[in-house]
Amino acid sequence: MKGFILSILSFSELIRSSSPGEHPELPPVEETGGQWLAVEAKGKQDGFSFINVENGEHCDFTVLRNMLIRTHMQDLKDVTNNVHYENYRSKKLAAVTCNGVDKTKGQLTKSPLAQMEEERREHVMKMKKMEAEMEQVFEMKVKEKKQKLKDSEAELERRHEQMKRNLEAQYKELEEKRRVFEDEKATWEAQQRILEQQKLDASKTMEKNKKKGKIF
Repeated sequence: MKGFILSILSFSELIRSSSPGEHPELPPVEETGGQWLAVEAKGKQDGFSFINVENGEHCDFTVLRNMLIRTHMQDLKDVTNNVHYENYRSKKLAAVTCNGVDKTKGQLTKSPLAQMEEERREHVMKMKKMEAEMEQVFEMKVKEKKQKLKDSEAELERRHEQMKRNLEAQYKELEEKRRVFEDEKATWEAQQRILEQQKLDASKTMEKNKKKGKIF
């Protein structure tokens, strides 16, 4: 206890002139072998005497100690745990959250359970807001991706149509060349037949002329 000291005092001068129990405010003494010796005691030394805190005639220390440690120990534990510790814990929780505390007075304005429930609701709202924002971002990215796919599909269709037109033009060109070739071939074959016919006619004419020459 603050202000109290553990002392072993020598009272040889006092013991020579007094007997035990004559000065209850002094530390207790014992008789050993015909001599009075001072024993260890808890107390407080002031300028002119020693106050023995274990002396119930002038100090309530032993009564208070017995009440707290022996008869009312369970009550002390219950009050400490249910009242003092809960108040301390509530203040610390409120100090951590920085909410539910009147900073001007330093007192709680909300219970810890209400504060925790409010923080839980705020957290749920924050998570829902983040989820909505993520859904919006996701939908926007999906739309952008779909638009890119549509653009790519349109570009592929345009290229396909262009290639198709080019192939059709090449096919028409080849068909035209084939037709021209067929016409030229037919003309050449006709000319060859005419030449063959002319050669045949010429050979027949020559044969006739030879026969006529032999006759005459």
